[in-house]
Amino acid sequence: MNRGATLRIAALLVATLVGGGAQAGAGLQPITLDTSPIERFDRTSDATRFGQLEFRGGLQLWSLAERQFSALSGLDFAGDGTLYAVTDKGWWFAARPVMKDGRLVGIEAPAMAPILNSAGEPVASKRWGDAEGLRFAERKGVSTALVVFERANGVRAFAGPDYVTSPSVDVPVPAAVRGMTGRDGVEALAVAPLDGPLRGAMVLVAEVLRDGKGDSRAWIVGGPRAGGFAIHRSDLYDVTDAVFLPDGDLLILERRIGLPFGISARIRRIVAADIAPGRTVDGEVLFEAPLGYQIDNMEGMALSSGPGGETLITLVSDNNQSPIQRTLLLTFALVEERDATALDAPAE
Repeated sequence: MNRGATLRIAALLVATLVGGGAQAGAGLQPITLDTSPIERFDRTSDATRFGQLEFRGGLQLWSLAERQFSALSGLDFAGDGTLYAVTDKGWWFAARPVMKDGRLVGIEAPAMAPILNSAGEPVASKRWGDAEGLRFAERKGVSTALVVFERANGVRAFAGPDYVTSPSVDVPVPAAVRGMTGRDGVEALAVAPLDGPLRGAMVLVAEVLRDGKGDSRAWIVGGPRAGGFAIHRSDLYDVTDAVFLPDGDLLILERRIGLPFGISARIRRIVAADIAPGRTVDGEVLFEAPLGYQIDNMEGMALSSGPGGETLITLVSDNNQSPIQRTLLLTFALVEERDATALDAPAE
């Protein structure tokens, strides 16, 4: 796709692909989205391997026609392959990533809709619409979108299959989560596999709130290990998203902002067996990228499967509605440690 190529998608196509409504405010509505491909993650080389991740293409996204397209924070794939995101301004975004030869090369059927409150009306303010994390999960046999809101300090459930037209339902969370104020609120939401040690429990992680040792506070909500724990904070990184791998290990996306680093991004892997109430967990760094790479304010992370069955990690950045920041959609393949050893071994 050429730089600045504009996608103009008819409403019928959006309705077919993402289940949008026909009237404004009644579901997903098509938007005009501009894209520019990111061919190289390292601006200075053609390298594709970065830690335990392999770069599989990316896009810069923007829209001159749709002022609501900005501030993407949470990210996840629905069961039908549609990529959904939530913004911290109270909006849904949905689209179909276009893959070619295992690489992200474009995006189709971009659409947006306001996030609805429990009365089925658009959320009224930043106070109630500051959506930061998104995960799809089965709840009582129904595919459900779970969204965590930072300032409201709560999790809301949106029943499928048309999540964006569903009035939200409050999900019980610990009193310590409800009691947070301002930016101390929860930033990340993950849902554990049903067959893992947490048995489908939610995990919530605060971005700024620390325990007495300066580590990030987190909670297991539900399941056999419910309770609070901590994630060791290091090198001034803050947690911005989290997602469970199929084997039960937890990936956490982290961001570092400030002098002398500028903006950096990092992903750590926390072993499933370590996650339990009262513990402080740490994990192996799988990936780290400073500002010299194609990153921005990385806030959202989602998993999917590649054509060869490999785990793909998709990241999105929040541009904070700033003209000097970018909305980036980046795709990587996770290279397992045993494969990494084989790749790095000298030929005999």
